[in-house]
Amino acid sequence: MASIQVELKVFQSLKQAYSEKFGGSPSSLINRLNSIYYQSEDKNDNLIADRTIRSFFNAATPPKMQEKNLNYLCRVLLDQNSYQEALRKISNIDSDVEGDWLEPYWKHLERKCSTMRVLDMNEPIPIDSIYVNTFKILRNIQGRRQQTLEYLLNSLELEAATEQNFRRLFFSSNEVSMPALEAAIRYKKLMILGKPGAGKTTFLKYLALHFSLEESLEKVVPIFIRFRDISENQSNKSLTETVIYEFTKHIPDSEKKARNLLESGRALILLDGLDEVKVENNNIYREIDEFTNSFPDNRFIITCRNAACDYVFDDFTEVEIADFEKQEIKMFVHQWFKIRGEEEISDRFLDKLEENQAVKELATSPLLLTILCLTFEDTYDFSINRYALYADAVDSLLRRWDTSRRIERKPDLYLSRQRKINMFSEIAYHGFTDNPPKFLWYQWELEKQIVQFLQNIIAEIDSREALRIIEANYGLLIQQSKAIYSFSHLTFQEFFAAEYIVENREPEFLKKFVEQNLIVRQWREVFILITERLSNADEFIKLMFKCTHDIVKDSQGLQDMLNWLHRMTTKAQISSSSWRAYYLAIDLDVDLYISRDIEIDRTTFAKFATEIRKYNDDHRQLLASKPRALLISRLAAIHALAVDRSHGDMPNENQYVSLKTSNEFTIERLQVGNDTEVDINQKLDFAIQKAQESNLTDLARELIDLQNRHPLSHAANQEWEKWAEELRQLMLKHLDAGYKVNLASADVKALEHYIYANYLLFDCVSRGIYCSRELREEILDNLLLPTDEILPHLLSGYDVKNTSLEQ
Repeated sequence: MASIQVELKVFQSLKQAYSEKFGGSPSSLINRLNSIYYQSEDKNDNLIADRTIRSFFNAATPPKMQEKNLNYLCRVLLDQNSYQEALRKISNIDSDVEGDWLEPYWKHLERKCSTMRVLDMNEPIPIDSIYVNTFKILRNIQGRRQQTLEYLLNSLELEAATEQNFRRLFFSSNEVSMPALEAAIRYKKLMILGKPGAGKTTFLKYLALHFSLEESLEKVVPIFIRFRDISENQSNKSLTETVIYEFTKHIPDSEKKARNLLESGRALILLDGLDEVKVENNNIYREIDEFTNSFPDNRFIITCRNAACDYVFDDFTEVEIADFEKQEIKMFVHQWFKIRGEEEISDRFLDKLEENQAVKELATSPLLLTILCLTFEDTYDFSINRYALYADAVDSLLRRWDTSRRIERKPDLYLSRQRKINMFSEIAYHGFTDNPPKFLWYQWELEKQIVQFLQNIIAEIDSREALRIIEANYGLLIQQSKAIYSFSHLTFQEFFAAEYIVENREPEFLKKFVEQNLIVRQWREVFILITERLSNADEFIKLMFKCTHDIVKDSQGLQDMLNWLHRMTTKAQISSSSWRAYYLAIDLDVDLYISRDIEIDRTTFAKFATEIRKYNDDHRQLLASKPRALLISRLAAIHALAVDRSHGDMPNENQYVSLKTSNEFTIERLQVGNDTEVDINQKLDFAIQKAQESNLTDLARELIDLQNRHPLSHAANQEWEKWAEELRQLMLKHLDAGYKVNLASADVKALEHYIYANYLLFDCVSRGIYCSRELREEILDNLLLPTDEILPHLLSGYDVKNTSLEQ
């Protein structure tokens, strides 16, 4: 059989199908060809040679090929019995698809689907410039998974250990995902479910544009219909009439051609927002069934919110839009700022996102990520007032998202915005106060709490229907598995818990809350939100300071340590909380006071020391280092290196015994290098110079003597140990540094709690809360001081009456 020239459109269709169905793999295509045509024969050769396949599909322009091979390819790739049949189909493509009569419709479709505008955007933005082409869908609907509460909690603990990038509550489900565009191509009838703001409408608009530009043998005409337009239609048009009206309202006398499109199966029907249909329009499900049955050869995609539709459409594959992952978030952010001409801001956005874990997890929702981008354009930060950011996100889900799109949802709970917040707040707060804390609820538990809240507001309550409305309309509570719920983000549970605490008017409530929960890690974000929520946080901050001090007030060991920190920094003329934090963080690694052998989490100490120094530096309140302070730091580093050698470390080893569990903060501040002997000599030269500048002539002389007796490179461990001990005694004698106190286990635990509480207090005071300037400065100045040195009024009783709880 002779070779023939392949027509361009058939060639393009074959290449597209080859890519989509076989991923451009010659071996996969050949295996499929062999399995179809060699079923009854034992053949050793491939039906079409590998080289022929590669040569054909790698060609830049349509090549020649034997017609019999073209027939094989057309059957497998295009579902046509022969090349000539495929050619006839493409030659006889209905003029209703490619004719000039459609030009007004294409323009209408572009106007309708090419842009998006969300909430406070100043202007619409192009869909193709913001759409994330790695958008994914889940084959397994999250709320239908048959998983127990115990299984979810176990998976939560497992995932927590792996430090999920964007979700603090990640319930493992072995989810099977696929690109959303691939699903739209694979399934002729598709129901896409998703949470509010998951990107369902954006995806359908993208599909409309994608297929309107698609050139293939199976070209279809996308028809984008909003269900709310049907619901608002006063002329009571049927779904079929509404679809046809998309053409006739822009193209006169086009009804017949539009029907031909539907009857020939050349339409892609995109029906957006089934959840937006008014409840009185209860015929919509029947209309959809009738429409799809009347025109079965077309492709159909419907979107709907989770829990908003219990009706099952025959022949439809149901999937769920997946949350954004790290790659999607990165792409979205870069594209967002690129179209605004500020692409360089995107990296700063992502860096700031990494610094704020509670904010970071909101980025998994396209709607909430949009809010984050809009917020960042104004402030270039997320940490100034996170409460306002979360309140905006909650308000968007409760009210603004629907209002901005003219959607009135019925049925609803007919509650004011504040009542809804009160209801969610009770659920969130009581979940946190459970022991252990509750992040998951059985359906019956939530229904019971909802009824208890609503029974004094609503006369008749269907608890199951109320929960379904809450899930579908607001997206703040979602199903993690069948009949098991959680807040959609832990951040929202923290926000609502803070709301509950601030709104509570019992005089002793806040006092008891702080006393009981200051050092409980799960409440950290809640404390921050409370301070941002209060119109005047003075009394609350004073209470936090007093409770922080109470952790160490009765421990003689920790009071001695704080006295030492105060003495050492005062003598070095750097008496401040940031320098006390600096030396305490270093002390835990290099034996300035406390033995380094204690088992303690050093990370929090280093973070606290770093951030408080940065805060004081940014506010030009950081005391410059003095010679005595530099001297102490260098001698501490020398002692650490000498101890390393006494334990047998070689000179060029990258990690040292005393620093092996330490943090970058300590290594950087002490300027530890890799060559021990050289590093020690250089640091001794520097220390001797600083001792002389500090008029510590005796210490300078003794350091010179110690330097002259420096152990040789391969000296015995005992020599290094003896030399290190002599240095420690000099530090103790002249600088009040070099203690080796072994704290009791109770003191070690108290110290961890104390630093955590100081860090939390600093985090609250240093952000944009309303607090008197004098009190803010006093709190910061009195951190890490022993009892006798703290201003007495900061330890006085908590004045509940003076606490302002209004926003």
